[in-house]
Amino acid sequence: MLTKAAGLLNKRITSRLLTMGVLVHSLVLCNAVVAEYIPPGDQKPPTSRTTGTVTRTGGCRKDKQATLTVLAPQKHTGQTVSSHPTFAWFVPDTESYPLEFRLYRYEASGDRTIIRKVRLQSQRGIMSFSLPLDTPPLVTGQRYNWQVILLCNPNRPSSALVAGADLDVVAMPNNLATTLATANNLQQKVNVYANAGLWYDALSTALTATTNKASQRLELELLEDLATLEDASEPHTTEYTTRIRPIIELERQQNI
Repeated sequence: MLTKAAGLLNKRITSRLLTMGVLVHSLVLCNAVVAEYIPPGDQKPPTSRTTGTVTRTGGCRKDKQATLTVLAPQKHTGQTVSSHPTFAWFVPDTESYPLEFRLYRYEASGDRTIIRKVRLQSQRGIMSFSLPLDTPPLVTGQRYNWQVILLCNPNRPSSALVAGADLDVVAMPNNLATTLATANNLQQKVNVYANAGLWYDALSTALTATTNKASQRLELELLEDLATLEDASEPHTTEYTTRIRPIIELERQQNI
């Protein structure tokens, strides 16, 4: 009788431990969905020190909560391994306005040459634009500058809001392709890109992965990392950080 009771007790303990093991494993998997952007080891400052600025706070309606903001590093130059990268920015206005995306190539002299201009209509929230695959690829080793121009009043160019950032196209690291091939899902790919210092690829993949709450959090975690990394001792990046944080809160409220 005692032997039978002991056997039942052992089964219950084993079952309980297995249940706890499954729970812990589930928690580990949930915690694994965490993006952490680590800037490239060879951080390079942007060529233009006015890349992230806008002419005034707020949107076309002078929204006090947020402003037109490019979602890209300002203290250092963001990198990509893509020849046709994705660019993302935040628009605060609920009303739609004409918006222009511009892409420039830096010349050896430091001057910029415009290579792409696209007209869009703004939408409130995070917008993105990917270079079409049927257009000439960006060149590895080349630096580019991109801008978004919100035309509040097309008849008054001075009313436009302008924001931008620099971009470096870099070669694919030797071990990155192998690591990406072993990634089981988009969330893991975001982490691979983010840990490798490839901001544009990480954010692009996170935006693609917005199919559930967990993947939507990746995007916010990347923006949190970016806001934290921008040096508060520099007025240029301090102002940018104060623009990023309200965007994070607005996006978080939408994802609740």
